Amino acid sequence: MHAPSRTTSSDRRPLAHDWAGRDRAGGTLIVGAGPAGLAVASALRCHGEDDLEVLDPGGGWLERWHHRFAAQDIAHLRSPAVHHPHPDPFALLAGAADGELVRAGQANLPTTAAFARFITTLVEALELQHAVTPAEAVRLDIDGDGRACVTGSDDVIRRPERVVLATNARRPSVPPALRAWSRHPCVAVGDDADVRRTPSGGEVLIVGGGISAGHLALGAVARGARVRLVSRRRLMVRRYDTHPTWLGPKKLRPFAAEPDPERRRQLIDQARGGGSMPHWMRRSLAQATEDGALVLHQRRTIAAVRPRRERLAVSLDDGSTSEADALWCATGGALDASTDPLCAALRRAHPTPIARGLPELDAALRWPGTEVHLVGAAAGLLLGPTAGNLVGHRRAAQRIAAVVRGDDPVRADRVTTGAGACPATAGQRLRSTTRGA
Repeated sequence: MHAPSRTTSSDRRPLAHDWAGRDRAGGTLIVGAGPAGLAVASALRCHGEDDLEVLDPGGGWLERWHHRFAAQDIAHLRSPAVHHPHPDPFALLAGAADGELVRAGQANLPTTAAFARFITTLVEALELQHAVTPAEAVRLDIDGDGRACVTGSDDVIRRPERVVLATNARRPSVPPALRAWSRHPCVAVGDDADVRRTPSGGEVLIVGGGISAGHLALGAVARGARVRLVSRRRLMVRRYDTHPTWLGPKKLRPFAAEPDPERRRQLIDQARGGGSMPHWMRRSLAQATEDGALVLHQRRTIAAVRPRRERLAVSLDDGSTSEADALWCATGGALDASTDPLCAALRRAHPTPIARGLPELDAALRWPGTEVHLVGAAAGLLLGPTAGNLVGHRRAAQRIAAVVRGDDPVRADRVTTGAGACPATAGQRLRSTTRGA
């Protein structure tokens, strides 16, 4: 990837900070600077769309992702190297150096360092460094034409042509026995759990059975803690969180043809199946158990929690009790458009079916009757069970970019490589890939 062509010249491109302190109208407003938001911004830039702004409290791209990589001691991604926010699936592979890819079955997985470097290169190549405004969208209203008015925490009122909600806002799923203790100093929920805060030589209890729980357990073991991992079911081992057949037409065509949103929601739940972890992680947990550093409690739940001096006494449903210096809850979260404050005006003005949290959207991922697009897991009823994954973000971005340029969003939802993936950098990319040939 190289600097964009003249169609995306910075001479024409407004910077996010230029709009601070006054109302702002027109263009595309993306709410959320995570991978879903970056995928949309990249697709728009690649097709010459200059007028965009991104709202995110962190003020930078993928800040929560990079925090999670460090907090969970993640060495490499679970997704293959062809899944990332750039429209061209092979963009990361083209620039990967020796040692930046980990072989897993038939796939290459990027290290977190390689992924972070790639994101930096992508942002610089498409001149997105200043696209993010450090503010939160606190209110979204809808006018009679379906256009959104977004009020930010910076007191700027934005009236864009279209809004893309890419927050992927989830409410943490906390087991009932832990809810009263979620603010206790020993307890960390979701992204607040951080292996860098492992109590040296202490006892750590982790609740969860997915890949995040596994990362936390192995990270705490590596830092000398004695760890207990409590999972309400047997650990599920899968290479990916969703079977690769959901990336092709064999599964997606009948899914798209299903008229009942509740049935599609059921298919998503069946395909994802709850938390899981890859084979290498399960083997590492088994080794830690054999070494005596880890105790694994499968098919168990927490029955009670009691304070004991500066620690917590935790009882399981089998009657066993142990004390913990730290209790980390890695049990995922729930996305629900029926309770999301940013969707309140959408629900009132333009009701649409919501199947267990997921809204029924149109082919362009718009909330019907509006110019508000939803991406990430919220687009699941249209894109299927991988909507919340990196590959789903790319598909969503392709659909939205197609609508902006007046094309069919359904036809745009396909794998595109080379010049067709990012016309704005086509010439530079061609010279780069042919140099020295």
